[in-house]
Amino acid sequence: MRSKTAIALIAAGLVAILLGIGFRTIWAPPETLSASYSAGDSTAPVTVIEPAVFGVHDERVDISVESDGEFLLAVGRAGDVDAWVGKAAHTSISGVDGGQLQAETVKGDAEVPNPAGSDLWVSEETADGQADHRWIAPGDGEWSILLAADGKQPAPTAVTVSWPNDNSAPWGIVLVIVGALLAVLGLALAALARRGGPDSGAGEPAGRRAAAEASGSTASGTGEGQPARGGLRLRAAESVRPVLAVAAAGLLAATAVPAHAGETAAPKEAGDSYPVLLEGQLNRILDSVEAAVTAGDSARDAKELAPRVGGSALTLRKANYTVRAENPDLAAPAPVSAEPLKTAMVGTTAAWPRTAVAVTQGKENPVPQVIVLSQAGPRENYKMVEAVQMLPGTTFPQVASEGGGTPAVAADSAEGLLHVPQQALEVLAANLNNGKNQDKVGKNTFAEQIRAFQDSQVKANKNADITFSRKVEPESVRALKTADGGAMVFGYIRNVMSSVPAEPGATVELSDEFAALAGKSSTASGVDVTYGESVAVYVPPAGAKDPISVIGVAQDLVDAKLK
Repeated sequence: MRSKTAIALIAAGLVAILLGIGFRTIWAPPETLSASYSAGDSTAPVTVIEPAVFGVHDERVDISVESDGEFLLAVGRAGDVDAWVGKAAHTSISGVDGGQLQAETVKGDAEVPNPAGSDLWVSEETADGQADHRWIAPGDGEWSILLAADGKQPAPTAVTVSWPNDNSAPWGIVLVIVGALLAVLGLALAALARRGGPDSGAGEPAGRRAAAEASGSTASGTGEGQPARGGLRLRAAESVRPVLAVAAAGLLAATAVPAHAGETAAPKEAGDSYPVLLEGQLNRILDSVEAAVTAGDSARDAKELAPRVGGSALTLRKANYTVRAENPDLAAPAPVSAEPLKTAMVGTTAAWPRTAVAVTQGKENPVPQVIVLSQAGPRENYKMVEAVQMLPGTTFPQVASEGGGTPAVAADSAEGLLHVPQQALEVLAANLNNGKNQDKVGKNTFAEQIRAFQDSQVKANKNADITFSRKVEPESVRALKTADGGAMVFGYIRNVMSSVPAEPGATVELSDEFAALAGKSSTASGVDVTYGESVAVYVPPAGAKDPISVIGVAQDLVDAKLK
């Protein structure tokens, strides 16, 4: 009987070992899992691969895209991609289920602008026919991939997502271990059976066994201190049970694997404090701005500025080009440099318009320059709307950086500030007009120069009555928090110097600069000369005793109109 049990254990062990090796080799799971989708008849101009798709694996996800021609693959924040797509028809690839990519086609506009070159994209690549992309999240938050041809042709929809599969087959190792234990146990029982003995019952006549039992003597005749063979057999047989139990438990534990690896993990919720631009995006935008401004300044052509310059920055430069065409001796605007980047303020507000600020100082800039960038909408690129020179002796405040970005403050909200942002600029405007609010605006060289210029104009024109009035352009006001709870406020002030003859019949003479804009060198009715003043001011937090600080300015002649 013992020999038969031994043979069965050895056989079971060998089978388990072979099965374990098989699970680790010929029956091993694939090293890579994949899921695909293709809608060959789609006419949508955009395809979006949603964030959930990238959750199929924590470490590595590969995206393969096939197309009949050239196409763009762009990576951007999920919210930015959705905003850019807007009402366009698009294919949305939303996740993986049952080993298949799940997708739907959303109806909408049949054409969109070409998305190539958008400032929303953290990265983009152009491919012809096929592209392989190793997914790496650019930063915290949720990200998507946008696929498009040129905005008019159908976007690629043949997408395959692949990721590593856990093919370690732990149950294979368990089977090998269990098989080895069974084989060893079988060999041990076989050895005992071969040794034989009175307790085995083999070769002992039945009469002798009966006589022995009748006389009460043991068949083995054990000596003092010698354990009975019957006891040994009992322990050996019972020892099989815990070994098998442990092996079975190990096998069950090894086969209790997690849910299907191809199912999409739930995406993390996107936070509200992510910067709207990463460092690479900001640097790329600044390079484009510098190139546009350099081209415009060199040609004195505002058309060169249009792609990257707007707001007051465009107004001031355009007027400067016009005046310098008549008077070449007039000073050119300060050049704009993308680097070195000294500090930056990048807003975290997802809504548009968006704001970012960069402080740079190129070789041709005697003082640091504050560049204010604004993006009007998701399908528009950032433009430089202000470029002001820091005043001597001023320091740019320490930037607040929550999650890598800087919280914005609404132009009409105090939000813990000593002044509402727009009111702060109005306080400054009144101070520049007539010296009011001296206790609210810190001493600065700009105000001193402005008032000195205004006084000189009044004294030099005895035959004219001259007044000055300033108005803050509400749409130009932008504010971003500083680390101390205050804010940097940026805006544009229109300064109108109105000159009228002091007496009927008198004539107001115009300088060459004014005449270049007004079209005449003198007037008997009067003239309104407009200066543009871009300003950057620091507003302290609520409760502070410090006044508003003027950090930087840019002023230039903008217009001259006869009355």
